[in-house]
Amino acid sequence: MSKERVFEIIRKEEALLFLGAGMSLYAGYPSGANLAEILFGNLTKDVQDQIDFTNNLPKLADDIYNIKGGNKNYLIEILKKEFEKDPTTTLTHQLLAKIPQIKTIITTNYDTLLESTNKNLEIIRKSADCPIANPKRQWLFKIHGDLSDTSNMILTHSDYNNYFVKESERSIYWNTVKSRLVENHVIFVGYALEDNNVMVMIEKILNELGDNRKEMFFVAPSITSVKLKFLHLKGIEYIQSTGEELITEIFEDLKYNYIPGLSKGVGTADTALNFAIGNKISLDLSKSEDAYMINNVTSLDGVGKNEIKLKIEGEKEATNKLIDSLKGKDFEDVHLTGNILKEFSQFFNGIRIKSHENIDSLIIKKLPAISGLFDITFDDGFELSNYNLEIYVSRPNVLEGKVKIQADDFEILITIKFDPNADKTHYNFDIIPSNKINSTKNGINFYAILSRITCNQGFMIHQGSKLIFKHKRMIIFNKDSFDADFFIEYFTKLKKIEKYFNVRFTDIDLENASEKYLSYIMAYVDKIVLEEKFDGMTLKNENKEEFEYIINSEKNEKVLVISEGEKTTYNLHGLDFTIGYLHKYVLDGFVDNLEEINKGKTKIINLKSKSQKIYYQFTDSTTMITEQ
Repeated sequence: MSKERVFEIIRKEEALLFLGAGMSLYAGYPSGANLAEILFGNLTKDVQDQIDFTNNLPKLADDIYNIKGGNKNYLIEILKKEFEKDPTTTLTHQLLAKIPQIKTIITTNYDTLLESTNKNLEIIRKSADCPIANPKRQWLFKIHGDLSDTSNMILTHSDYNNYFVKESERSIYWNTVKSRLVENHVIFVGYALEDNNVMVMIEKILNELGDNRKEMFFVAPSITSVKLKFLHLKGIEYIQSTGEELITEIFEDLKYNYIPGLSKGVGTADTALNFAIGNKISLDLSKSEDAYMINNVTSLDGVGKNEIKLKIEGEKEATNKLIDSLKGKDFEDVHLTGNILKEFSQFFNGIRIKSHENIDSLIIKKLPAISGLFDITFDDGFELSNYNLEIYVSRPNVLEGKVKIQADDFEILITIKFDPNADKTHYNFDIIPSNKINSTKNGINFYAILSRITCNQGFMIHQGSKLIFKHKRMIIFNKDSFDADFFIEYFTKLKKIEKYFNVRFTDIDLENASEKYLSYIMAYVDKIVLEEKFDGMTLKNENKEEFEYIINSEKNEKVLVISEGEKTTYNLHGLDFTIGYLHKYVLDGFVDNLEEINKGKTKIINLKSKSQKIYYQFTDSTTMITEQ
C-alpha cells in the first residue's frame, strides 16, 4: 500500500526525493562504510597506528582531519579518486532523469551521477544559487557539497554537527531546503539506518519541520526490527525495496497513469510536456476547465508505435467474435457493451495516452486491406478517375474466403468457397446499397461499373501508375445480374430531375424507390404523355349532359377526359415536386353495362377501353396541351 501511495503523490507532483550513497552503489561508487575503508586503507602505516578504525565515515574523517593538522587535502584527494572515475552504469539515473514529476531532489552524495544524466537540473550548492535558479526546472540540492567546491563539502563529524546551524551564509540555502521539505512528501532512498549519522540527520530534519511536515517514506532492501520501530515512532513509512527497483516502478507507473490523469485534473501541462519529450514524443494539449485534453501525439524520432490494450470479461460470444476479427476470420464491426468492457487504453511508444472509463459501448472497426483513390479502365473505353474504394479481406476457414468492397455508398460482398471434392470454386456476390445514397453521381458511377462487370468486360485498376488488379473475365455473369442497367437509367433520370428543378438528392433510399412517381415527374419534365394499362372505371350520373353523351348508343367509341382541379405534388427521396395539373384521358372508351343502364337498373357507368389504355399528361395549365 505504501508503494501505491508513493506512486500517487509523485503523479500529483508532491514528492521530494532524498538520496543517499546507496543510490550510487549500482554505478560502482562506494557506500559510506566502503569509503571509510578506502580512506583508512590509503593511510600510511604510522598514521593508521594512531587512529582507531571505524566505518562511521564522519568520525573517521574527523580523526584523519585532526591528525593531518586540520588539513582536508588527503580527504579531498581520495574523494576525487573515487568519485571522478567513470561509473559502471547509469541506467537508474537515466530513468530518474525521465521523471520530471519529482520537482526536488536532495542528496548527500558527492558524485555527479544526477547532473551528468539530466541536463534539465538546476544545481543548488549554496545560497547564491537559489535566486537565479529556473523555478520551472527540477532543483537538485547538494547539501553536502561536491568536488566542484571542496571548501563547502561536509566531510567530518564536526561538519555534520554544524550543518543545521543557521549561519548567515547558509540561512537562505537551508530555509529554501526546509521550505521544499515542508511543501512535499519526502522519500528517503539509499540510506542505511545502521549509520547513526543518518538517524541523527533524520532526527534533525524532523525537529526542524515540527508538525508542518507531510508524509515520509524510507526505502531500503532490509531493516532490523529496532530500526523499523524507530521509523514507526517517527511516523515514517517503511518500503522494502532497492532504490533501483523503486525508480523503475515509479517510471512504469507514470508511463501508465500520468498522461491519462491530466484529463482528471492531476498533473500540469509543463510537466506533461517535459515527460513526453523525455520519452521522445510530443503532445498537443488543450485546457478544459481544470484539466487538460490530449489532441494529438507525435513521435520526436520518427518512430511511432500505437497500441491498444483491451480487457473484456464475460459474454463468451462477444469475446470469440473479437478474437475471430483479430485473427482475420471476419471483417465485420465488433460491438462491445460497457458491462463486459473492463479496460480500454491507448498507448503511444509505450506511454499510455488515454484511458477510457465508464464506456457504454465500443465499436471496433476493421481497417481495409487496400484503400484509396483508384483509376478504373474498361475494355470498351469507359474510365473512372479517382474512384474511392475500400477492400476488406477475411478467411473464416481454409476452404472459404470473403471480400468486401466499399465503393462510395455501395457494398459488394463476395464469398469464395472451394469444393475439394469437385475441385471447383464457387463465387457468390451480394450488392448492398446504403439506405442513404448521397448523390446521383455515386449511383450512376457504381452501376456503370457493375453493368460492365456483369457483361463480362475486362478491366484494370490502377493507383497512380501502379497496376493493382486486372480482371481477365474469369467469372461469367448473367447479363441481367443485379439489374445494373435498370438502376443506371433510374439514377440518370434522377440526375435530369435535379437539373430541371435545381435541386440535389442526398438521401436516396432504393428500398423505398417509387418508379411510378419517378415516371410522373419525368413526364412533366420531358413534356410527354404516359400510357398505362386501363382496366376500367365507374362513373356516377351527376351531370345529365355528360351522362347522355357517354351512353349515346350512336357513338361506338367515346373520348373521356378527366382533369384535376389542383396541381399535383409528389415526394421523391425526401423532396417535394409540384408537376402541374394531371389530365387523364381514354380515347376508345365504351360503356360495358349499357343494357342495364337503358333498362333503368343502374345509374352507374362502367367505362372501359377497347385498347385497355389510359393516358396521363401533366401541364402547368388547367387544360390539356398535347394530343395523343
